[in-house]
Amino acid sequence: MGIEQGKQPTIFLIEEDDETRAVLKLSLTRCGYRLSVAIDEEDALDRVSNGQMSADFVLINVVGKSVEDTLQIGRRIREQAKLDGNTPLIVMAEKYARDLEGTDENVGGNDWIFYLGEDPEQLRNLLHRLTAT
Repeated sequence: MGIEQGKQPTIFLIEEDDETRAVLKLSLTRCGYRLSVAIDEEDALDRVSNGQMSADFVLINVVGKSVEDTLQIGRRIREQAKLDGNTPLIVMAEKYARDLEGTDENVGGNDWIFYLGEDPEQLRNLLHRLTAT
């Protein structure tokens, strides 16, 4: 992907939970990311309906959906926004086996599943890795 040096990367964040959204916004802006935020799939699709969304990452957490369903939602959003397949889609898994905690997994192309662990730097590290590639 490779973000231009000196450019502040943009994340299109789709997060349904108000508290989690606030924490992510604060954390990611402190790490130097610009954010465009949607509160759910419908809001996200409305925001990208003109195909003019510019983002370096799509980060999505949809409450009560399976990881595969959330990946499909993210792919629809990425496609509607006319973001190419090189734009990483990161799904924050809501439920997962304990042995996955603190890991991330590439599930094809530039689609990732992020399994939150105890390390507060985990998401930032994944974003940094994806920025460098």
